Order: sequence, then C-alpha cells, then structure tokens
Amino acid sequence: MNLKNIETVGYILKRETLASVEFDTDGSLVLETLMPYPGYHGITVPDQLNPRSLFLVTRDKYSGEEIIRATMSVKKRLTSAFDAAPGHIMVFNTMSPCIRLKEIQDYNMLEPLIQEYKKEGIQFARAKKVELFSGQIKIRRFFRLELIGKNIYREIERPFLNFLVIPKNMSWGVFEKTTIRIKNNVEYNNFDAALAAFFVSTGIIDAIRIFHENIQLSELEDLRSKYLSEIERMS
Repeated sequence: MNLKNIETVGYILKRETLASVEFDTDGSLVLETLMPYPGYHGITVPDQLNPRSLFLVTRDKYSGEEIIRATMSVKKRLTSAFDAAPGHIMVFNTMSPCIRLKEIQDYNMLEPLIQEYKKEGIQFARAKKVELFSGQIKIRRFFRLELIGKNIYREIERPFLNFLVIPKNMSWGVFEKTTIRIKNNVEYNNFDAALAAFFVSTGIIDAIRIFHENIQLSELEDLRSKYLSEIERMS
C-alpha cells in the first residue's frame, strides 16, 4: 500500500504510565499520562508534549459520533482551545471508554470543561485516587499522512510520528515481544512504538507507529524490515 497521501480516521493502540489527576475534576475520574512515549528518552519531549494527555473516563459507552458532536458543541461555548478524541483505556483490568484530551492550557480548565460535557449528556465515572499503573490505551482520531518512503508514512502535523505499514494486524502481546527483541538488536533503539490502523476505501492499513524526534528514513526502513522478518518468522 503506497497511497501518496492519506486523510482518514484510524486508531492508535499503546501502553502508557498513568495515575489520577490531583486537581478539581467536578467529581469525575480523570487520568493523566505521566510518561508520554515511554520507549523514548529524548531530552526535549516533556517540553514538546506539555501539557500531558488527560483521559476523562466516562460512566457509559458512547459512540465516536456522540463524543465528536458533544466536543463540537463544547468548543463553541468555551474560549480556550483543546483537542479531544474518543477512546478506551484499561482501568482496574477493564477496558473503559474515555475522552482523550490534549492541548489543555491549565488544569483549572478541567472542571468547567467537564461541566460542559455533562450539559451534552456525557456522564463520567466517579473520581477516585488511582495510584501509578501501566495501562493500555486505544485512541480513535483523524490522521493526515504523507508518504516518505516505500510503505512508510509521516504525520503531517506531527512529523515526529512515523508509521511503518505491515501486512497484517499483530496482537498486543506479540507486538510487545517483537519490539523488545528488535530494540535489543539495533543501535538506534531510543524510540517509542505503538500499533496503528487506518481505514481507507480498500479496507484497513495496519501499521506500527514510531515516535522519535530525528529518526532517519534509512533507520525507519531498517526497522520496518526487521518487523517484517519477525512477522514472517512467527507466521
């Protein structure tokens, strides 16, 4: 699959270190990413990703359309900009629906934002203290990708995110083991990896998302080759 440019919806599946937010959340459960892109150890990442991702855990399961329509209405009433996407997050060994928030300028914005979502009929799980844990996250969002090499895409708005197209979907367990094995056998192993998929007219494109600030195309090509070898070996 080598479409020159792709504009579509898809999802990212990843694992991150999370804990509950210690700010006023209007009695709602909000989790925060404490270690964004955990596989990467760049010096400037915390500055680039500030503020961190926040996850509003919803009480009920809402469709992506319901979350997007609610977000559109909330944005009309709030003057502060923010980015929101529907998703799911592993909490207490259960995959719970959530709203992923980014570009929040201040934690004080959380309470009024949650109140506005409640006006749209979105209800949230009750707030509770959640200690540090590693949780799986699945976020559905819009992507704008450009082809930079054979079966390799780069996100236009976030050029530090690259996507290696793979021939089939991988289970999370297999993906984690494969990534660890590859990292132990390459010199440029300072990258974070996640699973991704994009919906196009011909079906689904499966991919591996690679986060790195300055990774070279030749390194991405080598990584893709190694993932393909591992996938073939396990087939």
